[in-house]
Amino acid sequence: MKRTKLQKAVIGLFFVLFVLYALSLIFPFLWTLYNSFKTNREFFAEGGVWSLPQQWMVSNYAKVWNEYNMVTYFWNSIKLTVIGTAISVLSAAMASYIVAKYDFKLKRVIYITAISVMLIPAIGSISALYKFMNETGLYNTHFGIILLYSSGLGLNFIVLYGFFLGVSWSYAEAAFVDGASDWQVFAKIMIPQAMPALGAVSIITGIGLWNDYFTPWMFLADKDKFTLALGLRQIVLEQAYAADWPKMFAAMIVATVPILIVYSLFQKTLIENTVAGGLKG
Repeated sequence: MKRTKLQKAVIGLFFVLFVLYALSLIFPFLWTLYNSFKTNREFFAEGGVWSLPQQWMVSNYAKVWNEYNMVTYFWNSIKLTVIGTAISVLSAAMASYIVAKYDFKLKRVIYITAISVMLIPAIGSISALYKFMNETGLYNTHFGIILLYSSGLGLNFIVLYGFFLGVSWSYAEAAFVDGASDWQVFAKIMIPQAMPALGAVSIITGIGLWNDYFTPWMFLADKDKFTLALGLRQIVLEQAYAADWPKMFAAMIVATVPILIVYSLFQKTLIENTVAGGLKG
Protein backbone atom coordinates (compact mmCIF):
# COMPACT_ATOMS: atom_id res chain seq x y z
CA MET A 1 0.00 0.00 0.00
CA LYS A 2 1.39 3.37 -1.04
CA ARG A 3 1.87 5.96 1.66
CA THR A 4 0.20 9.34 1.39
CA LYS A 5 2.21 12.57 1.49
CA LEU A 6 1.02 13.18 5.05
CA GLN A 7 2.19 9.74 6.17
CA LYS A 8 5.58 10.27 4.52
CA ALA A 9 5.90 13.67 6.21
CA VAL A 10 5.05 12.22 9.62
CA ILE A 11 7.54 9.36 9.16
CA GLY A 12 10.20 11.83 8.02
CA LEU A 13 9.55 14.05 11.03
CA PHE A 14 9.85 11.14 13.44
CA PHE A 15 13.06 10.03 11.72
CA VAL A 16 14.59 13.49 12.15
CA LEU A 17 13.52 13.58 15.80
CA PHE A 18 15.05 10.16 16.46
CA VAL A 19 18.30 11.20 14.77
CA LEU A 20 18.46 14.37 16.87
CA TYR A 21 17.75 12.37 20.00
CA ALA A 22 20.49 9.87 19.13
CA LEU A 23 22.96 12.70 18.54
CA SER A 24 22.05 14.23 21.90
CA LEU A 25 23.07 10.94 23.53
CA ILE A 26 26.22 10.34 21.50
CA PHE A 27 27.67 13.85 21.43
CA PRO A 28 28.44 14.21 25.19
CA PHE A 29 30.47 11.00 25.08
CA LEU A 30 32.34 12.01 21.92
CA TRP A 31 32.97 15.50 23.34
CA THR A 32 34.40 14.00 26.52
CA LEU A 33 36.46 11.52 24.50
CA TYR A 34 38.26 13.96 22.21
CA ASN A 35 38.80 16.50 24.99
CA SER A 36 40.49 13.81 27.08
CA PHE A 37 43.35 13.80 24.55
CA LYS A 38 44.10 17.52 24.95
CA THR A 39 46.54 19.28 27.21
CA ASN A 40 45.04 21.47 29.90
CA ARG A 41 46.37 24.60 28.18
CA GLU A 42 44.82 23.61 24.85
CA PHE A 43 41.46 22.86 26.49
CA PHE A 44 41.26 26.32 28.08
CA ALA A 45 42.52 28.13 24.99
CA GLU A 46 40.03 30.16 22.96
CA GLY A 47 37.78 27.73 21.10
CA GLY A 48 39.59 24.78 22.64
CA VAL A 49 36.48 23.36 24.25
CA TRP A 50 34.89 22.59 20.88
CA SER A 51 37.88 22.03 18.60
CA LEU A 52 39.56 18.70 18.00
CA PRO A 53 42.98 18.17 19.61
CA GLN A 54 45.90 19.59 17.66
CA GLN A 55 47.93 16.63 18.88
CA TRP A 56 46.25 13.57 20.33
CA MET A 57 47.90 13.03 23.73
CA VAL A 58 47.51 9.75 25.64
CA SER A 59 49.46 11.08 28.61
CA ASN A 60 46.25 11.94 30.47
CA TYR A 61 45.29 8.27 30.53
CA ALA A 62 48.73 7.25 31.78
CA LYS A 63 48.59 9.91 34.50
CA VAL A 64 45.13 8.85 35.65
CA TRP A 65 46.15 5.19 35.75
CA ASN A 66 49.43 5.81 37.59
CA GLU A 67 48.56 8.69 39.91
CA TYR A 68 45.28 7.29 41.19
CA ASN A 69 44.34 3.92 42.60
CA MET A 70 42.63 2.82 39.38
CA VAL A 71 43.79 -0.80 39.55
CA THR A 72 42.22 -1.20 43.00
CA TYR A 73 39.03 0.57 41.89
CA PHE A 74 38.78 -1.69 38.85
CA TRP A 75 39.36 -4.84 40.89
CA ASN A 76 36.79 -3.84 43.50
CA SER A 77 34.20 -3.09 40.80
CA ILE A 78 34.87 -6.36 38.99
CA LYS A 79 34.66 -8.39 42.20
CA LEU A 80 31.44 -6.79 43.46
CA THR A 81 29.82 -6.82 40.01
CA VAL A 82 30.61 -10.46 39.20
CA ILE A 83 29.73 -11.90 42.62
CA GLY A 84 26.68 -9.67 43.09
CA THR A 85 25.38 -10.46 39.61
CA ALA A 86 25.90 -14.20 40.01
CA ILE A 87 24.07 -14.41 43.34
CA SER A 88 21.29 -12.03 42.27
CA VAL A 89 20.58 -13.86 39.01
CA LEU A 90 20.79 -17.30 40.60
CA SER A 91 18.39 -16.38 43.41
CA ALA A 92 15.97 -14.81 40.91
CA ALA A 93 16.22 -17.91 38.69
CA MET A 94 15.39 -20.27 41.55
CA ALA A 95 12.50 -18.14 42.79
CA SER A 96 11.00 -17.57 39.33
CA TYR A 97 11.36 -21.25 38.40
CA ILE A 98 9.54 -22.42 41.53
CA VAL A 99 6.72 -19.90 41.11
CA ALA A 100 6.35 -20.63 37.39
CA LYS A 101 6.44 -24.43 37.51
CA TYR A 102 5.16 -25.53 40.93
CA ASP A 103 1.77 -25.17 42.61
CA PHE A 104 1.73 -24.36 46.34
CA LYS A 105 -0.22 -22.14 48.75
CA LEU A 106 2.15 -19.16 48.91
CA LYS A 107 2.82 -19.07 45.18
CA ARG A 108 0.70 -15.96 44.58
CA VAL A 109 2.14 -14.21 47.64
CA ILE A 110 5.72 -14.76 46.48
CA TYR A 111 4.85 -13.53 42.98
CA ILE A 112 3.21 -10.34 44.25
CA THR A 113 6.06 -9.72 46.70
CA ALA A 114 8.69 -10.11 43.98
CA ILE A 115 6.83 -7.71 41.70
CA SER A 116 6.26 -5.23 44.53
CA VAL A 117 10.01 -4.89 45.06
CA MET A 118 10.12 -2.75 41.93
CA LEU A 119 7.38 -0.44 43.23
CA ILE A 120 8.88 0.37 46.63
CA PRO A 121 11.45 3.23 46.58
CA ALA A 122 14.69 1.95 48.07
CA ILE A 123 15.53 5.39 49.44
CA GLY A 124 12.75 5.04 52.02
CA SER A 125 14.55 2.23 53.84
CA ILE A 126 18.04 3.74 53.81
CA SER A 127 18.04 4.94 57.43
CA ALA A 128 16.97 1.53 58.75
CA LEU A 129 19.39 -0.22 56.41
CA TYR A 130 22.25 2.02 57.50
CA LYS A 131 21.54 1.22 61.15
CA PHE A 132 21.36 -2.49 60.36
CA MET A 133 24.69 -2.43 58.50
CA ASN A 134 26.38 -0.65 61.40
CA GLU A 135 24.99 -2.92 64.12
CA THR A 136 25.85 -6.13 62.26
CA GLY A 137 29.38 -5.06 61.34
CA LEU A 138 28.61 -5.07 57.62
CA TYR A 139 29.28 -1.36 57.16
CA ASN A 140 32.44 -0.63 55.16
CA THR A 141 32.76 -4.24 53.99
CA HIS A 142 32.50 -5.71 50.52
CA PHE A 143 30.48 -8.58 51.96
CA GLY A 144 27.82 -6.11 53.05
CA ILE A 145 27.67 -4.58 49.57
CA ILE A 146 27.39 -8.01 47.96
CA LEU A 147 24.59 -8.88 50.39
CA LEU A 148 22.69 -5.76 49.32
CA TYR A 149 23.31 -6.43 45.63
CA SER A 150 22.07 -10.01 45.86
CA SER A 151 18.92 -9.35 47.84
CA GLY A 152 16.67 -7.92 45.11
CA LEU A 153 14.45 -9.70 42.58
CA GLY A 154 12.44 -7.20 40.55
CA LEU A 155 13.16 -7.20 36.80
CA ASN A 156 15.25 -10.39 36.94
CA PHE A 157 12.31 -12.27 38.44
CA ILE A 158 9.84 -10.91 35.87
CA VAL A 159 11.98 -11.81 32.85
CA LEU A 160 12.95 -15.26 34.11
CA TYR A 161 9.41 -16.03 35.30
CA GLY A 162 8.11 -15.29 31.82
CA PHE A 163 10.81 -17.45 30.28
CA PHE A 164 10.20 -20.44 32.55
CA LEU A 165 6.46 -20.27 31.82
CA GLY A 166 7.27 -20.97 28.18
CA VAL A 167 9.70 -23.83 28.84
CA SER A 168 8.30 -27.31 28.18
CA TRP A 169 7.74 -29.44 31.28
CA SER A 170 7.96 -32.76 29.39
CA TYR A 171 11.74 -33.12 29.87
CA ALA A 172 11.35 -32.52 33.60
CA GLU A 173 8.60 -35.14 33.85
CA ALA A 174 10.81 -37.68 32.08
CA ALA A 175 13.66 -36.87 34.45
CA PHE A 176 11.41 -37.30 37.50
CA VAL A 177 10.35 -40.71 36.19
CA ASP A 178 14.05 -41.66 35.96
CA GLY A 179 14.54 -40.69 39.60
CA ALA A 180 15.97 -37.17 39.27
CA SER A 181 15.54 -34.80 42.20
CA ASP A 182 14.01 -31.33 41.99
CA TRP A 183 17.46 -29.75 42.19
CA GLN A 184 18.83 -31.99 39.42
CA VAL A 185 15.92 -31.07 37.15
CA PHE A 186 16.52 -27.39 37.81
CA ALA A 187 20.30 -27.49 37.40
CA LYS A 188 20.64 -29.96 34.53
CA ILE A 189 17.46 -29.44 32.50
CA MET A 190 15.96 -26.02 33.19
CA ILE A 191 19.11 -23.93 33.55
CA PRO A 192 20.58 -24.99 30.16
CA GLN A 193 17.30 -24.09 28.45
CA ALA A 194 17.19 -20.75 30.25
CA MET A 195 20.76 -19.70 29.38
CA PRO A 196 19.69 -17.02 26.84
CA ALA A 197 17.40 -15.36 29.39
CA LEU A 198 19.97 -15.78 32.16
CA GLY A 199 22.55 -14.13 29.94
CA ALA A 200 20.24 -11.19 29.27
CA VAL A 201 19.39 -10.51 32.92
CA SER A 202 23.04 -11.01 33.87
CA ILE A 203 24.08 -8.23 31.48
CA ILE A 204 21.34 -5.91 32.77
CA THR A 205 22.26 -6.62 36.39
CA GLY A 206 25.98 -6.37 35.72
CA ILE A 207 25.67 -2.98 34.03
CA GLY A 208 23.56 -1.70 36.90
CA LEU A 209 26.00 -2.88 39.57
CA TRP A 210 29.05 -1.63 37.66
CA ASN A 211 27.53 1.84 37.38
CA ASP A 212 26.10 1.89 40.91
CA TYR A 213 27.33 4.88 42.85
CA PHE A 214 24.85 5.29 45.69
CA THR A 215 25.33 1.96 47.49
CA PRO A 216 29.16 2.13 47.73
CA TRP A 217 28.95 5.83 48.63
CA MET A 218 26.50 5.07 51.43
CA PHE A 219 28.15 2.00 52.91
CA LEU A 220 31.90 2.22 52.16
CA ALA A 221 34.33 4.54 53.94
CA ASP A 222 37.87 3.34 53.11
CA LYS A 223 39.35 4.43 49.79
CA ASP A 224 40.99 1.05 49.22
CA LYS A 225 37.48 -0.47 49.16
CA PHE A 226 35.99 2.05 46.72
CA THR A 227 34.50 0.91 43.44
CA LEU A 228 35.30 2.59 40.14
CA ALA A 229 32.17 4.76 40.30
CA LEU A 230 33.05 6.01 43.78
CA GLY A 231 36.73 6.38 42.96
CA LEU A 232 35.80 8.37 39.86
CA ARG A 233 33.94 10.82 42.06
CA GLN A 234 37.09 11.38 44.11
CA ILE A 235 39.10 11.99 40.94
CA VAL A 236 36.49 14.39 39.57
CA LEU A 237 36.44 16.39 42.80
CA GLU A 238 40.22 16.66 42.92
CA GLN A 239 40.63 17.54 39.25
CA ALA A 240 37.76 20.04 39.36
CA TYR A 241 39.62 22.00 42.04
CA ALA A 242 42.90 21.56 40.17
CA ALA A 243 41.17 22.69 36.96
CA ASP A 244 42.71 19.80 35.02
CA TRP A 245 39.63 18.89 33.03
CA PRO A 246 41.25 16.72 30.32
CA LYS A 247 42.63 14.39 33.00
CA MET A 248 39.17 14.22 34.58
CA PHE A 249 37.66 13.37 31.17
CA ALA A 250 40.24 10.59 30.75
CA ALA A 251 39.15 9.06 34.05
CA MET A 252 35.52 9.17 32.91
CA ILE A 253 36.35 7.40 29.65
CA VAL A 254 38.38 4.72 31.46
CA ALA A 255 35.37 4.01 33.68
CA THR A 256 32.87 4.01 30.81
CA VAL A 257 34.58 2.05 28.03
CA PRO A 258 34.49 -1.45 29.62
CA ILE A 259 30.74 -1.46 30.06
CA LEU A 260 30.23 -0.01 26.57
CA ILE A 261 32.24 -2.87 25.11
CA VAL A 262 30.22 -5.47 27.02
CA TYR A 263 26.92 -3.90 25.96
CA SER A 264 28.02 -3.60 22.32
CA LEU A 265 29.02 -7.26 22.17
CA PHE A 266 25.80 -8.58 23.72
CA GLN A 267 23.27 -5.95 22.65
CA LYS A 268 21.35 -8.24 20.28
CA THR A 269 21.16 -11.09 22.80
CA LEU A 270 20.12 -8.70 25.54
CA ILE A 271 17.23 -7.14 23.60
CA GLU A 272 15.92 -10.38 22.08
CA ASN A 273 15.82 -12.40 25.30
CA THR A 274 14.58 -9.59 27.53
CA VAL A 275 11.66 -8.96 25.18
CA ALA A 276 10.98 -12.69 24.83
CA GLY A 277 10.86 -13.17 28.59
CA GLY A 278 8.63 -10.15 29.05
CA LEU A 279 6.18 -11.25 26.36
CA LYS A 280 5.89 -14.78 27.77
CA GLY A 281 5.20 -13.34 31.22
